[in-house]
Amino acid sequence: MKTKVLIILTLLSVAFVSAGNIYAQSESTRKERNYISEGNKLYNDGRYRAAYLKYQQALKENPSSAVARYNLGLSQIRLGSNPSDTTQAAKDMLANGAKAMEQVSQMGREKPMLASRANYNLGNIAFNSEDYSNALNYYKQSLRLNPDDEAARRNLRITQLKLQNQNQDQNQDQNKDQNQDQNQDQNKDQQQNQDKNQDQNKDQNKDQNQQQQQNQPDINQQTADQILKAMENKENQTRARVTTGNQGDKSTDRNRSRKNW
Repeated sequence: MKTKVLIILTLLSVAFVSAGNIYAQSESTRKERNYISEGNKLYNDGRYRAAYLKYQQALKENPSSAVARYNLGLSQIRLGSNPSDTTQAAKDMLANGAKAMEQVSQMGREKPMLASRANYNLGNIAFNSEDYSNALNYYKQSLRLNPDDEAARRNLRITQLKLQNQNQDQNQDQNKDQNQDQNQDQNKDQQQNQDKNQDQNKDQNKDQNQQQQQNQPDINQQTADQILKAMENKENQTRARVTTGNQGDKSTDRNRSRKNW
């Protein structure tokens, strides 16, 4: 379940109180005040686009107007935070609203209450983007400028809990990854041991076969000698028969010659 922060977008008029003083009329022009007043009415009616245009006109009349810039940033945040609008134009509008708040947040010394509100809104933007670390810093800065801001204090506590849960989840994921790595290493070691045992068994079987072959009597050599000897005897016998036959033929021829003579 997603935790939601308390979002308070406060519109300001030119009579906004800052450090116990009211802005002097000389800091603004009549047209600027009128545009801001008209923009505030449109904003409260939910007509954020029309309010945005009025605040732009107020800034043209007085580019140094912190109130006009702050209210312009609020309208841009509203226009860019519509969940049903995921276009790039909406994203750019939200980014421009955050930029306007950043500019106002830097006015902490001159306008601490206004800067406190700007930091509060920046914290909400960061929180909704799940950037809890930056959200925490913005809420802290908001409370430094205005320690009585209970909305900022509440959101600060919510953000601290979010960060704590996020760190726990990260630790669990890290432990899970470490366990997976350990299991993979163990499986790898087991496989290596199995392969090593298989290789050792192969080597042992090979050595045993070699030993058996070496221990066998030299039967093949003896048989070969016997075969060679038998072949030699047979060849000798054949030669003896051939020689005897030839001698008999020669004797007959000699006898025949004698008879003819």
